[in-house]
Amino acid sequence: MATSLIIPAYNEEKRLGPFLESVSRYLRERPGEVSEIFVVDDGSRDQTASVARAYQQRLPLRVLVHEQNRGKGAAVQTGVMAATGDYIVFIDADGATGIAELPKMVKALSQAQIGIGNRWMKGAIAERSSQLRRLAGWVYRQYLRLFGLGDIDTMCGFKGYHRDIARTLFSNLQEERWLFDTEIAYRARQSGFGIKNIPISWESKDGSKLDTSTLLKSAFQIWPLIRKLKRQRNNATRS
Repeated sequence: MATSLIIPAYNEEKRLGPFLESVSRYLRERPGEVSEIFVVDDGSRDQTASVARAYQQRLPLRVLVHEQNRGKGAAVQTGVMAATGDYIVFIDADGATGIAELPKMVKALSQAQIGIGNRWMKGAIAERSSQLRRLAGWVYRQYLRLFGLGDIDTMCGFKGYHRDIARTLFSNLQEERWLFDTEIAYRARQSGFGIKNIPISWESKDGSKLDTSTLLKSAFQIWPLIRKLKRQRNNATRS
């Protein structure tokens, strides 16, 4: 099965290079494990796109650029619609989840339609995660239980899909920023798609754009989003 890798990036000129270097080393030892890579530059104001292009001679890499910043969800959506692999995997540009975790995702996708990295289930390793962030994450997960998503690490930036499932879920994306993960997980569960959680190794990186404050603010936007998705599903059922 061919695997497409999507790396959404916004102002990542400092962290993207080291991550792509690790991907290059990984694929030298495992040629063919990834058929194509898309770095989606989401309207960066720095040299993110130039850093990515510097690796095009070493990697099967294309750089897609949004002229304006639209949000991580929009960047992943752009990659999903361009990807041709049987499996589509997205991974954060900061390298918080290392490329060495990819075989876990590929194995999960051989067993289920969707694979989701999980930083807190048994077997996972989360390094340099502050107590405040762990507490905020726990509160966030309890809240998600209200919507049937308590077992899913929605904010983990390492997820994979069968291509047809990815395109179905992302084709009508409503939330282009941080809550896109929650929207996609909710819609996937409502549609009955098979989801497999994967315990991963993850390391908190300096300069994270999703800080504790943003995480908690996002929580207050979940209920309006879920209500909107429910209305759309009900309307589609009636028509």
